Amino acid sequence: MSLRTEQQQAEIIREFLINMGQSLQQYQYSFACSAELSRHEFNILYILSMKGPLVVKEIAQQVPSVSLSTLTRLLDSLEQKGCIDRKLDPGDRRCFIIAPTEKAHQLMEHFPRHCDCFVQRITQALTTEEQSTLSELILKIKANL
Repeated sequence: MSLRTEQQQAEIIREFLINMGQSLQQYQYSFACSAELSRHEFNILYILSMKGPLVVKEIAQQVPSVSLSTLTRLLDSLEQKGCIDRKLDPGDRRCFIIAPTEKAHQLMEHFPRHCDCFVQRITQALTTEEQSTLSELILKIKANL
């Protein structure tokens, strides 16, 4: 195997990341559709499932591509679907705390399993040793992000 230049390595990594991002978005979209959620509703539930209850301002910081008025409509929709609870923040009665409901927790528990076939597609061409090496490399990269 010939050694690649830094530029070639960067191109390979860049292309890989773009393809991974697109593939993961497709899995997220198919999961959201199966759960009768929009892409943005899924993103909000994902954030809440990872970080727990948040005030609206904190959610807005996590989804900067969504305006505050759109975020309000998305939260209204999620509340109607029984996926979130909205409560006044006792520390600042001008703010609402958004918390995922049990229904949202149950729904989001299925997402990792939905992604398992994506993980299998990534790892099927690798030996057990290569999969272990890949896992270690990912952890090393993750620690620097």
